[in-house]
Amino acid sequence: MTRSVVQLLVMVDGALALWGSGSVISDAGLILTNAHVATPDVAVDEIQVAVTTTADAAPQAMYRAEVRAADVALDLAVVQITETLEGEPYQQGAIRPLPVGDSDAVSIGDDLLIFGYPRIGGETITFTRGLVSGFTSDEVVGERAWIKTDATITGGNSGGTAASANGELIGIPTTLNAGTNVDPVDCRPMRDTDRDGDIDVDDVCVPLGGFLNGVRPVNVAGPMIDAVSRGVAYQPIGDETPPPADFSPDDVAFGRPLFLEQIPTDAPPPEGSWLPGGTTELCAWWTYSGMADGVRWDAIWSHDGQIRDDLSQIEGTWVGGTDGEWWSCIQTDGPIDEGIWDLALHVQDARVNGSFVGVGEALRPVTMTFANHHDSQRVCWLFISPRVTSFWGDDWLGGDDVLRPGESRSFDLPPANYDIRAEDCERTVLMEVTQEIIGPTELAYE
Repeated sequence: MTRSVVQLLVMVDGALALWGSGSVISDAGLILTNAHVATPDVAVDEIQVAVTTTADAAPQAMYRAEVRAADVALDLAVVQITETLEGEPYQQGAIRPLPVGDSDAVSIGDDLLIFGYPRIGGETITFTRGLVSGFTSDEVVGERAWIKTDATITGGNSGGTAASANGELIGIPTTLNAGTNVDPVDCRPMRDTDRDGDIDVDDVCVPLGGFLNGVRPVNVAGPMIDAVSRGVAYQPIGDETPPPADFSPDDVAFGRPLFLEQIPTDAPPPEGSWLPGGTTELCAWWTYSGMADGVRWDAIWSHDGQIRDDLSQIEGTWVGGTDGEWWSCIQTDGPIDEGIWDLALHVQDARVNGSFVGVGEALRPVTMTFANHHDSQRVCWLFISPRVTSFWGDDWLGGDDVLRPGESRSFDLPPANYDIRAEDCERTVLMEVTQEIIGPTELAYE
């Protein structure tokens, strides 16, 4: 197997610019890898293919390869070995291909074998073992968009091999970056900790565990592999052109995410802030407008205030067009952990929306009533957010609703500590309090 897992060396201006890994999947020298490895945002001179001859020695550059197909939205690419470094044609079967398995047959708890050439751990091929820990799904790919694993995947492993216990290729490890300048210890602002709407240096650095353990299922690459094998053009699922130069996240509108136990079908889910214990899948659904294909975006899932980078989509590429509906789902080993889950949606480092849901009997909603007792002041904006959540989310009054003196509104909330903020129609803060809500609660602006 180690000879079938190759190192891809991307040469720019005659020097090594970055590297990644790939899996040889055919006698014709087709290699499956990541798009960010094969088609980086630089002018590439050539891609060299280095092969491991013995597991205790560094791989040796032996061949040149050319890109046959790439899909930035999926972060997948197929390259083909064309010739040796001496210019001789590639001999069919010179590298024994890996058998391609069925990633739809993989189950939570299955063994996962990761092979590649990480930046850390020396120059030789590296093997790590883990388990399939869950799946995430989204509007782009469907119910199995990512395989999540507890195996260590670092920069340089990108594009390599995730194999089943019987040695079949079932996925392509994907990390955010690959290359010689990647710091595998990933600590950076990923939560809007100061709640100003932007993810920037003013926010607290959040360690994500050092590694982003996403494996793109090999079945997702099926249409690309088939097109290249038949010699026909592959049509990427998203628009490959860059987003407009004048694109701004300020023009983006994401509706409040609504939560449910499975992927929505033909109708929006009902609003709610609770799901029962034993839930095995957690989905979020929202509407959007003002987006553009090619834009960078995040869907950051957190549980009781802790980012679940193993379940989040970080630095994805948007392919949903300008407006419509979107969804994202997570599955874990066994029932979803009980507690407060929140989903923060970012577009190019700006928070565009987010919401939360309680899971489990202990978080069955209670009623919080907010009243305006002021003799003249109107409350035009009302924000309610669990203390563990890093964002305010939508205005709970919704749209043009206004609380006039003497009026009140009631909301169903999971028991928790909340930050609550009321503003007038000019967005001046009228009150901001922290309130424990564990039973029916009344709160008033005096």
